[in-house]
Amino acid sequence: MKRASLIGVGIGQGPADWQIIQRRLDNSADIPLAGTWLAPGDRLGKVEVRLVDETRQCPVTGNLDWSDADSNPNHTWRHVIENVPAGGPYRLETRLRLDDDPWRLAGDQIHYLGVGDLWIIAGDDNALGFGRGFVDDPPELGVHLFRLSERWELASHPLHDSTAIRDGNFFSPGSAGHSPWLSFARRLRKATGLPIGLIPAAREASPLEVWHNRKKTGNPPALANLLHLVHLASSLHDFSKFSLHDGAIQKLEKPKEPPGPVAGCVWYQGEADCRREGWARSYGTGFREFVERLRNGLAAPCLPLVVCQLNRVVGVARAGEANLWGLVREAQRAAGHDLDYLAVVPTLDAALSDGIHNSASGNLLIGERAANSALGLVYGKDAAWRFPDFHDAWLEEGRRDRAIVEFSHISGELRPVAGEMPAFGIADAQGGAPIRKIKLIGKNRIWIQVNRELGEKPVISLCAGHNPVIALVDDNNCPPLAFSGIAIRED
Repeated sequence: MKRASLIGVGIGQGPADWQIIQRRLDNSADIPLAGTWLAPGDRLGKVEVRLVDETRQCPVTGNLDWSDADSNPNHTWRHVIENVPAGGPYRLETRLRLDDDPWRLAGDQIHYLGVGDLWIIAGDDNALGFGRGFVDDPPELGVHLFRLSERWELASHPLHDSTAIRDGNFFSPGSAGHSPWLSFARRLRKATGLPIGLIPAAREASPLEVWHNRKKTGNPPALANLLHLVHLASSLHDFSKFSLHDGAIQKLEKPKEPPGPVAGCVWYQGEADCRREGWARSYGTGFREFVERLRNGLAAPCLPLVVCQLNRVVGVARAGEANLWGLVREAQRAAGHDLDYLAVVPTLDAALSDGIHNSASGNLLIGERAANSALGLVYGKDAAWRFPDFHDAWLEEGRRDRAIVEFSHISGELRPVAGEMPAFGIADAQGGAPIRKIKLIGKNRIWIQVNRELGEKPVISLCAGHNPVIALVDDNNCPPLAFSGIAIRED
């Protein structure tokens, strides 16, 4: 039975249950509504609307208590709840007031709304989430999810659930499991007090070319699908038109102030690009183009991105691919220096549940680090959001067999794991130079001696292979970002 045929108030346009509405820069949002009303007989009615705190069962503010909507004699109504403060969960209530009658007739309600921030989840398998193993990572009210069924719900694992999927482009034949992003969102909510809405748009086994489409016009398929999903998740049910109960179409005003831009995007991708040398070597260029297209598509030129550098792979890399993993990791690390509003998160010490997918416990570690990056980059919080990274390397004065490497963004000081640091590599135009001796000097420098004098164009790498040993961490037990083929200064 259609709601418009029942006595009371029906909501035909507006947000959905569990929806998180992106706040504006003034930390508020407007909520447009439209619908139908019906009174017994031919009596005239007036639609009233209010917004209630779901936990305290009272109006959110005095200004958001019962207010008259614009009720029309043709049994339609519309209203915009203006300046709703960031927060939630909220309940939107409607009722119908009849002339000379103290009673109010029932109206539709929308439950567990939030005004906060939307975060996109993009990338491939490890963005989608295939983690296995026991972890304590429960749902939390105020952390909601726009599922592939295109319905808002309370966020719970697996986030990438193909049940009732609407767009086959996001279908994953693999059995999705745990991902980093529920713990990521919970951490953001705890630190900011804002409801967080997650929009999963990752694609299993997707190389970068389906996200950036270099040398072609138009958006590539994965990015086009992402933008479509973000539009659906952030819309208020196409407020440009509203179908009345009698089949007529009434044009309605759009909100005075549109929702703010999406808060950010978390990105974990690159394994497929380590399968082909051309893809690995062009990863940096392709990734920059993807970021540009994503930001243009969302009309958000300053959209923040939190990028996860690739973890290791065990037993599934083919011969000749080991160095390609280093190339992709280096391109990801370099993006943190070359692109604005972008942070890079190390993952090399995260546990695996198989040869290539991060385990549930590993995902918790990644989620925590990604949240720290978001809190510092986006929210200006005092968090350790930059991670140990290469800063400089030079030959020791008067020696061509010794180099010094300096790191930045160290928490406390660097220290070796198990007393060894075997993950460095030094080479020149002649090839690799075996390392003879290596030691820490100071809090953030490494001294390295090789067994021969270095020739032209010396370079240094850290964790450049497909399955490197993690042997260097700071006081937060965090390893430096991997790097590959960085020039050693010779002056």
